[in-house]
Amino acid sequence: MRIEKINSGIQRKQNLQNNQTRPTFQRNWSEHVSWGANYFKETGKTNFKLFSFPDAKAVFVEVGKNISEGFGAIRDRVVQILATAGTALTVKNVLPNDDKSSVYPMDNKGDGVYEKTDVDAKPGMPYRYIVVDKDNNINLVKDPYAKKQEDINGWSTIYDTDNYKWENTNWLEGKDPRRIVRKPDELQRGLEGLVIDEINIPTLSEEGNFETAKKRIDVIAKRGVATAVELLPVENTFSKQWGYDGVDKFAVNEKLGGAEQLKSLVDYAHGKGLNVIMDMVPNHMGPDGDYLAQTGPYEKGSGQFGGEFNYEGQNNRYVRDWMANAALWWANEFKVDGLRLDMTKLCGSDYLLKQIVTEVNEHNPNVFIIAEDGRENKESVTRYVDAPISHKEELDFIDTQVDFIANKGWRSTPVNIGFDSEWDFRLMHTIKNAVLAPGANLLDDLDNRLKASQHRVKYVMSHDEIGNEDGTRLIPKVMVRQLNLFVKSKGNSDAEKGQNAARAGQKLAELVVSKDFATMDDTKLALAERNLGINDFISKDDLTNAFMTAIAKQKLALGTVLTIPGPKMYFQGDDEADLSNFKFFREFSGEKQQRAKDPNFANRIVAEKGYDTLESVARPDSILGRVKPEGLFKNIATQIETFSKDMAKLLQEIPALKSGDIVGTYKDNNHNVHIHHLKLGKDEALVIKNFGQGFHYKNYEYYGFPQNGNWKEVFNSDAKEYGGSGYSNGNREAITNMNQSLSLAPNSIVILKKVK
Repeated sequence: MRIEKINSGIQRKQNLQNNQTRPTFQRNWSEHVSWGANYFKETGKTNFKLFSFPDAKAVFVEVGKNISEGFGAIRDRVVQILATAGTALTVKNVLPNDDKSSVYPMDNKGDGVYEKTDVDAKPGMPYRYIVVDKDNNINLVKDPYAKKQEDINGWSTIYDTDNYKWENTNWLEGKDPRRIVRKPDELQRGLEGLVIDEINIPTLSEEGNFETAKKRIDVIAKRGVATAVELLPVENTFSKQWGYDGVDKFAVNEKLGGAEQLKSLVDYAHGKGLNVIMDMVPNHMGPDGDYLAQTGPYEKGSGQFGGEFNYEGQNNRYVRDWMANAALWWANEFKVDGLRLDMTKLCGSDYLLKQIVTEVNEHNPNVFIIAEDGRENKESVTRYVDAPISHKEELDFIDTQVDFIANKGWRSTPVNIGFDSEWDFRLMHTIKNAVLAPGANLLDDLDNRLKASQHRVKYVMSHDEIGNEDGTRLIPKVMVRQLNLFVKSKGNSDAEKGQNAARAGQKLAELVVSKDFATMDDTKLALAERNLGINDFISKDDLTNAFMTAIAKQKLALGTVLTIPGPKMYFQGDDEADLSNFKFFREFSGEKQQRAKDPNFANRIVAEKGYDTLESVARPDSILGRVKPEGLFKNIATQIETFSKDMAKLLQEIPALKSGDIVGTYKDNNHNVHIHHLKLGKDEALVIKNFGQGFHYKNYEYYGFPQNGNWKEVFNSDAKEYGGSGYSNGNREAITNMNQSLSLAPNSIVILKKVK
């Protein structure tokens, strides 16, 4: 069976010059699925298709028949003397003739595209490509389109797409009301019900795989706070870690359970009423297992996080197609409800992003797409492109054409390419700064960010702020500030002092919730602190007050995020006050030793951020190994969980909180109090956030109340069931005028609903 061939770049250029067919992203489905190895049941054979160097001498596909462990590792380059100049390259010239494999020359279709059809190869059989470059180097490479990759340094495996029978068909057919789909005609409000629990599969259980992750899905569904789970990348990488160092853009990490188990997990989540968002990485390759440079012109060099892709240089069209195909593969093959694209501004120009958005919308119209970008305004392509654009005419056309295609019914900020939403970096930093160190200009910053964030994904902390920094969550960070540990920490540099302070804050948080803390006298406490590396004695009262303040600030930050309309997100465990130090890098038997033998990786183990902590520092996981509060604070996890559940109920009960607009903001800079006013039709709510110090059981005179009318308190984070003092404004008559006062607990959030 021969799959439809894509026109060559030469023909596309001619068409442009002749004002004939214009290039668009409206490719046939066969063009998406034809690349790599594709098995056809009706023929019992496999077709192969590869984009390689346009000037390659020859390209072959080798299919293994009887391959034992260690045979033909891709990292080993075959040393052969090629045929003399002028002699055609044949199989015999390239590889020795043996009975372990069969080698087939691929047909050169021009422009770097090679095909071989109807090969007697079945699912489960290993294969690899042999690329003879212009300098007569023979490269043994895995498939850039490999849909199954047992070993990142080994052969690819022919994958059978028809390997799973989906059970929750009502969800897939759009008949389950809990499924959230994009609504471009509603100006970004299609994701209004999205509350995301961001999870990392390897850290959910001791086994760290898709099957055992179902237990966490059960917990999330039962809790009823989140409406979606976002899986940190599961594309193939060197170990069980957070996935952002993936090197096989189509293949599921086999150490997590492989493709079939992933499908089962997605299916299971749908059955529990949870949407599934897949995180993918279009901006770089990981440091180990990257063979793209030997395969073809996929990369333009190394950047901040690893190999960067050639989206604008020579033969860029096929590279863009490759990544767009990856997005379509994850959306279609694994039936996810949304895609999240990692750090999109580092993808170079917006052309790739336009292509992904347009093609996913065309072929999977219900799948929403979220960008992690960070740009506030649309910026010129030349800012992110080092090399000159060789195909400017084509890209200029695409730029104008796709702006219309991708945006005819919906908006996106900042890059206006059709994303349904994007992460809000600035709001996250504003909220974190407000709870850690309230002061001048912070409320102004919050005021400026709230309206801009209404339709963006907002959060307190994400995997980046935890895993990329010191592994500590918000509560230990607050304790560091409250106890002035940064100043007290020893170190020769600010970075070292910060690390010491972070570790001290983490250890003290664990001490406070231990079963022994309540019975410690000053002598025992001082000894415990010295054993933790803390030389300056901190009293029990100070530790307790710092921890209680941290808990209050955790609720304040989380409550602020959850009361802004539009999609919201928290990181796993934040809704139950998880205190565990969280590092994403996790290593298993022999992997470190195995990599140390690889000269391409050995020198980077320590140099690259995080890799030096794989065994010595990182906790094995966060769920099994998390800090379980005992003693004085044994109920804190339940209290925070109740807080989160009640917040989730409010989103359903008060339409303005879930789907309204922020129609006004008010602030009292003297007391660090901020209010945002929400409205949807006749439904109105006020969210009052005290980042400063109010007073229990005393009137806090706040003049500048938004408007006259009847307002009733419906939520107060200082309630006893959330671990607070229990004081509220709920037992008072409704607030009726602008001069009426409110009582606000320190670091609290209060919600008022307008009543008749």
